[in-house]
Amino acid sequence: MDPKITPATAISQELISKGYVSIPLRQNVTGQLLVDAKVNDVVGLYILDTGAGQTVVDANKASALNLEFNLDETVFTGGGVGAHIIENVPSYGNRLDLGNFKMDNLVIAVMSLETAWESLAQVGAHDELSGIIGVDVLKAGNAIIEFSTLTLYLNTK
Repeated sequence: MDPKITPATAISQELISKGYVSIPLRQNVTGQLLVDAKVNDVVGLYILDTGAGQTVVDANKASALNLEFNLDETVFTGGGVGAHIIENVPSYGNRLDLGNFKMDNLVIAVMSLETAWESLAQVGAHDELSGIIGVDVLKAGNAIIEFSTLTLYLNTK
C-alpha cells in the first residue's frame, strides 16, 4: 500500500469503485450519528439509527415535509426501547435524498418525537431534528459506516 494512502482512504476508494456514495456524518453531544437528508426536497437533520426498524419523521414536521397520510391507517406502537405507546401514521410515496443516494416510494412513519427531543435537550443536545433514518434505508443502500472518518456509504447500484 502506498504510504500516503491511509486505510480509510483505501476503503473509501474501494467502496466508491463498487458504486457506493459517501455521506458525511457527525455526532451530537450524546454520541448519536447525525446526517443531513432531504425528504420530499426539504432539507433536514436526522439521527442515523441502526436500531430503528423504519424511518420516522416527527409529526410536527409532517406538513413542512409535504408528507401525505391517511389517519385511518393509524396504529399504536412503541417509540423505541422502553417507550410508551404512541400514535404512528404511515406516509407513502416519499422521496429521500442522502447525498447522491436516492430513494423513491419510501414509507415513513409519522409520530410525535417530542419526548425523545426533550430527553436529548436535557443532556445538552439541542440540534433541530426532523426525524430518524432507520434500517429500512440502510438496508436498501447496503450501508457501511466508517466510524473512524464518520462516513456513511450507500450503494447506488
